[in-house]
Amino acid sequence: MVGGVESFGVAVGGIAGLLVVNVLPKDQYAAYTFLVACMTLMLGVTDLGLAHCCLPVVGQRTKEVPWVVGACQQVFRKRWLLLVLGLAVVVPYWFYSSREHGWSGSGYLLASALMVAVVLLSLREHYASQVLLILGHISTLNRIGFSSHVVRICFVGAVLLLPMSSWSVAGVVAATAAATLVSVTLYRREFGVRRITDARLSPEDARRVDAQVLQIAKPLVLPAIFYQVQGVITVFLVSLFGTSNMVAEVGAFGRLSMVLIVVDRVTNILLFPAIARAPAGARLGAILVQVHLAYLLMMSAVLLTSFFLPQYWILLLGEKYRSMEPLVWMVFLSSILMNASGFAFRTLTVRGATAGQSYSILVTLATQVLYLWWIGISDLRSVLGFGIATSVANFGYQYWLLGLRWREWQREGASGGAQSPVP
Repeated sequence: MVGGVESFGVAVGGIAGLLVVNVLPKDQYAAYTFLVACMTLMLGVTDLGLAHCCLPVVGQRTKEVPWVVGACQQVFRKRWLLLVLGLAVVVPYWFYSSREHGWSGSGYLLASALMVAVVLLSLREHYASQVLLILGHISTLNRIGFSSHVVRICFVGAVLLLPMSSWSVAGVVAATAAATLVSVTLYRREFGVRRITDARLSPEDARRVDAQVLQIAKPLVLPAIFYQVQGVITVFLVSLFGTSNMVAEVGAFGRLSMVLIVVDRVTNILLFPAIARAPAGARLGAILVQVHLAYLLMMSAVLLTSFFLPQYWILLLGEKYRSMEPLVWMVFLSSILMNASGFAFRTLTVRGATAGQSYSILVTLATQVLYLWWIGISDLRSVLGFGIATSVANFGYQYWLLGLRWREWQREGASGGAQSPVP
């Protein structure tokens, strides 16, 4: 069921995204890509490792509703505070790039304001979905996700049926805001039906949770800041040094890699909560080997299609992007390596194994500096090559860390060590 609903969600999201790519003129799609990058960075700054704390903090007490709610609220309270930092980081970048590319007017300003609304709603959505995920209400998550996807595709379709104007980008962003608002409303109603109410932790529990959050998130703060920027670095580079046409092409390519999201969403719902509460030992080690091999094999199959059948992928974007056909494989290779490194990273963090992540910054920066010195950034191919180099560095480092921790978890089980999912 989860696979079906998530596949449907990705398909609907992909269709909506491809409709936007095909119908919006390149200059408007460039502005839309830029605003999505700003929203992604703003949400990322509210994270700084906190998104990985809920599962290990709750641990095996997943049936105690007050504990789950209180622990998640304790974590998300800090994310709301970090939203101020996100605004301080993104607004100057938004102002500078908007002025450089001539993105202005009432329609663009409305689209920007709606993106901020999406961020606010998304934080509420993430909290509610995290609580229901930990409590095991998977069918509810599926139902709400399905409703949200349907609302978005209907709104996007309605906007794109209208004549294109300076308000079209605002209309597309409004579709995302409406879908997120529907999700938040349904989550709130579900909380009422299931009598899931606010539950503040006792001062002693709050201090204990804060200490555990600090222990888990502290090693992730610098990597989180760094990798939130890395997540949108391609759009940043192009928006700062390239043309609006290049921004549109980078954004369009990002739509092609959406097919890779299905597996990640299914594993987030079904696999990682199980890994978080599983005792260390040989069985855990065997499961990790199997799931990672299966994941990499599936990703490799998708990569092969980008090598041998790129023309069919370009059909999804439209004829105005036909010249990008030889570069399709570069997009998929970069996305697959980055998603795989995220898969390894998530495996580590749900067990509370966050130590050593700061050094990944040095590895990635050294790789990027070497690439810029040797090749530089001059066109779309070199920008995509920069993304591949960054992804290779992340992939290698995360799987090296996972290999080290895998051996430790094996030894813990063999020696009858602690069974807690947080080392």
